[in-house]
Amino acid sequence: MPHFRFLISRFAFSSLLFFVLTSTPTILASCALTSEESQQLRSNSDLPNPLKAEVIGIQDGDTIELKFIYSGKKAGRRMGKNVRIRFLHVNCPERGTPFYNNAKQFTSEKCFRKIVSIRHKGEFDKYGRLLGEVVLPDGKVLNKELVKKGLAVHFKKYSHDQEYANLEIAANKQKIGIWTQPGMELGHL
Repeated sequence: MPHFRFLISRFAFSSLLFFVLTSTPTILASCALTSEESQQLRSNSDLPNPLKAEVIGIQDGDTIELKFIYSGKKAGRRMGKNVRIRFLHVNCPERGTPFYNNAKQFTSEKCFRKIVSIRHKGEFDKYGRLLGEVVLPDGKVLNKELVKKGLAVHFKKYSHDQEYANLEIAANKQKIGIWTQPGMELGHL
């Protein structure tokens, strides 16, 4: 009988040891993250609409990166990485051109390290960026604010939105931002 008790104790100890060793990384990981961080870092195959997340990177005036990992196939080469947003309806100056730094700085001041909402239709461009409008915490749409300040043009090649066209015309008439440059034509950068 003493030998039988030893076997049961040894079995119980082995089971307990197995549980502790296999569960500890999961337990420690979940303790280290808040529930919000855990939710944002979790891979998602469905995109909420609007998508709400913190802005963690500014690529240029019309592209930002969110603290939200997306694992859907539509993201292409960006699958399983933080979602990048390409602003719909607008086009900002490219690196090395006048007002590039101004547009990037404006975008950064408005949304970096802030929670924004992305209105989208679930469409991605060829670079795996989600196409959408960025709604700032104050309710303003960053895409429109860039056009109003003369830091972006209405991207007529991909957008026929009349409100953006009107905002571009108004900024051009006021001769602000990119519209101070000689030779600028409506809708072209």
